[in-house]
Amino acid sequence: MSSLRSVPQVSASATFLDYGVTTAARLLGSAGMNVEQGTRVLRTMLSPWGARRIGKRPGWHSDVCADGSPIEFSAAFSKEGTQLRVLVEALPDRPDTSSAQTAALALTRGLIRDFGAAGDRLANVTDLFLPDADPTGFAMMHAASLAPSGGPEFKVYLNPYAGEGMTGVERTREALDRLGFAKAWEAVGEYAGRGFDLDRIVYFGLDLADGPDSRVKVYFRHYGASPAELDARMEISLQHEAGFLGEFCRRLTGSDSAVRPQPLVSNLTFTTTGGVTPVSATLYVPLWLHTASDRTVRDRVRSVLGDMGLPAGGYQALLKHLARRPLSAGRGIHTYASVRMRRGRPRLTTYWSPELYDRYPPARYQRG
Repeated sequence: MSSLRSVPQVSASATFLDYGVTTAARLLGSAGMNVEQGTRVLRTMLSPWGARRIGKRPGWHSDVCADGSPIEFSAAFSKEGTQLRVLVEALPDRPDTSSAQTAALALTRGLIRDFGAAGDRLANVTDLFLPDADPTGFAMMHAASLAPSGGPEFKVYLNPYAGEGMTGVERTREALDRLGFAKAWEAVGEYAGRGFDLDRIVYFGLDLADGPDSRVKVYFRHYGASPAELDARMEISLQHEAGFLGEFCRRLTGSDSAVRPQPLVSNLTFTTTGGVTPVSATLYVPLWLHTASDRTVRDRVRSVLGDMGLPAGGYQALLKHLARRPLSAGRGIHTYASVRMRRGRPRLTTYWSPELYDRYPPARYQRG
């Protein structure tokens, strides 16, 4: 407990930059990564809105975390090493989508200017996901991946329901077409075999990078689907190895039922190299409503990592640098865990909320 209490508390008078940069520095130092480079990335991602005070409640309820926090840290563990990630939604000057679009585009320009992120593919679909007429919902979320070697990598998450001029399905299909993946729509439709009402498209992901391995991702929220059912469906991808998702989900949540307080999420990933067939599929398991506290989730994640031969100690060390309270005193830190298997080599990612506004966040994204 002493290591948890040593992490500074965040007051409502602190700024998002205060929280983001200091937390990133602790995590990067714990993982043996380049602290200077990583915090420079954070400063760009939080500029200029990071200078605002956090406050006691969100002025713009972000889609990043269940409690409305606009910053999320995560860590991916594999046999190849650990990767740290951060996801942000640039806060708008006014609480409306048009203002959110302006903030998101400014952040994109900053990543292109400061780190050489590639924006050409995003420019090809910007009018779809950031429409001028009556935009709705969130505008764009930005993620950065940081590894022990090499430079940062960036991606964006776009809103298929950005305006009333097109449905989410139509907007996603048109975006795939513009990016050269028109024939990939057959795989998307097959994957959402129960219909897009139950297998709802929720995000469109795009790497801010060029090249044949740059990824396009379609994310789904699955209502009333069991992990075993999704496991079977994911065999549509080139890399998926079926048979482990049911047990993975049961061990993390205590249930493998299709009926759950938060629907499962998954994605299909396409690249030019892979062609019309998804190169991978990933399952995201929501965690925060499946237990009374983050202490139980920590124990479950640590056990699963250990059995996969992944660094449970590294996960726990990072968690201690992130948690600002005893893990037994809330259930909002662990938001999701994701997993994919390739040639018998697992990759598990845990996602963490800063709990800037609520350590017991409610359910989100209920059907209807």
